[in-house]
Amino acid sequence: MPRIFCLAALFALIAGSANSPASDGAAAGKRPGPQAKELLMTFWNQVKDADTKGLEASLDPSWQVARADGSFMDRAEFLVKVGNGQIELDAFKLGSMKITRHESSLVVRYMAAADYTIKGSRYKGTPAPYLASFIHRGGRWFMTSQANFDLPAK
Repeated sequence: MPRIFCLAALFALIAGSANSPASDGAAAGKRPGPQAKELLMTFWNQVKDADTKGLEASLDPSWQVARADGSFMDRAEFLVKVGNGQIELDAFKLGSMKITRHESSLVVRYMAAADYTIKGSRYKGTPAPYLASFIHRGGRWFMTSQANFDLPAK
């Protein structure tokens, strides 16, 4: 009789965990759409405001950015360039999003139009595709990567 009870308890545990949308429970219950937009708005506003302290708190230590022109930066270089004005965001508008989420990871493919300068190259604000990824850890979301498929203005 105890074996049957143990098997029933095990099946109940497996069934319960299969229905859970987030492995850590802290991120459970929120629809990923509004949450993803909020995370992206925070990132873009921090860049626009040159808020390096905010970026430092919201970018994962493993964070990287890759761009359509082949350039890339890690978190440390990005924070320095935002802080010293080599990355300057004047305005942005986020467009349509495709969001996928599994347990503690969130990936957002989206369109954005932004007026900005990176290392002297001006980008003119035409809509371009972007890709961002996030991880949920310790009750918070951290951005782990950003891919920018915008090309500089000619």
